[in-house]
Amino acid sequence: MSQPLSNLRRVLLYSHDTYGLGHLRRNLAIAEHLLAGHPHLQIVLMTGSSVADRFSTPSRLKIVQLPPVVKVGDEDYQSRDPRWSTDLVRRSRSAIMKDTARRFQPDVFLVDHAPQGMKKELLPVFEVLRSTSPATRIVLGLRDVIDVPQIVRENWAKAGVYETLDQVYDRILVYGSAELFDVATLYGLPEAISSKMTYCGYVSRHHYDSSPRRDVDDFVLGIAGGGGDGAEVLSATLVASAALGKRCVVMTGPLMSEQDRSALTLQAATHPLASILEFVTDPSEMMSRAQVVVTMGGYNSLCELVALRAPTVVIPRVHPRREQAIRAKIFAQLGIVALEMPGQDLATRLQETLARVAETERDILTPALDLGGLGNVEKALETEAATSRRHGNTQRSSQSTSKAS
Repeated sequence: MSQPLSNLRRVLLYSHDTYGLGHLRRNLAIAEHLLAGHPHLQIVLMTGSSVADRFSTPSRLKIVQLPPVVKVGDEDYQSRDPRWSTDLVRRSRSAIMKDTARRFQPDVFLVDHAPQGMKKELLPVFEVLRSTSPATRIVLGLRDVIDVPQIVRENWAKAGVYETLDQVYDRILVYGSAELFDVATLYGLPEAISSKMTYCGYVSRHHYDSSPRRDVDDFVLGIAGGGGDGAEVLSATLVASAALGKRCVVMTGPLMSEQDRSALTLQAATHPLASILEFVTDPSEMMSRAQVVVTMGGYNSLCELVALRAPTVVIPRVHPRREQAIRAKIFAQLGIVALEMPGQDLATRLQETLARVAETERDILTPALDLGGLGNVEKALETEAATSRRHGNTQRSSQSTSKAS
């Protein structure tokens, strides 16, 4: 039986990627899931990640590299290339994206996390799409948590984000659960905006497995996403593991500074059971085998660890956003992770928590999270693409009638 023709033919993705790997990993997971189910689909991913080329990607996924920036504070960014000013980078990125949108004319444009893009770089792109591809449906994908509600409200009000959500976006997808974190209420979205919102559940490349874990090895795995600010977490993991006499593997990440990586390498050399890895594009196999995983509180890492049922200790980032700390506390209250906050005596506290988590048998019969996000995102984009094609056909029909008369 032939597969029914899909409405999804051209999808444009935007991933601003100003810090870490989270946005890139989530967009790649969405792209790979969509491409697997839609044989005629083409996807273009515009990303500011400086390490996007280190990931293997499907043949029908094209990566458009944007000049990379790094977040240095709340809504504050700098070019990774010191020769470029932030304004020059923003204008260059915007020009690349306008040209891409004009040429590609997508059915759906899915924006990740930042409604206006980095420093409002998407606003000219929206104008291009409305003038050259008016049938394109513009969709926003939001994480479960952005930051402390009061800070988000103040930033969004100051930047005019509420107006953008109202006037530009056709639909808003939340990669989370309203029962755990009600984005619409906490971020003060009026009915005109919240009515466009769909809670999709959590986006994870792995499905929840309720069967007992197999092939578990007696080692602690320390991970910190891209690694840009992960040295404190990984250093504490090495100390705590050594004190417990446990084998330890830490992954520094591709964005860790050479100074921090060298310091961790020297530290690991004093621990006969420790080893250092720089980067693994897919650490899920190691996650599933580790007796305990110590991680920061990034969205993708936690979703995958929950799906893999790996005993997890979370040490979240608390600056410049508290997003990770909020998520980690929610997950800890559900009983699916253990939580240690960064700060004084972290290694000592972590040692006690590692010992407790390693000795605790996890027997979760039903998943505590809805991990069906990818399927629900696919359904939502399929619906938007169908609307786009109806609008496009109506436009073409109208133009043909006008020419005939």
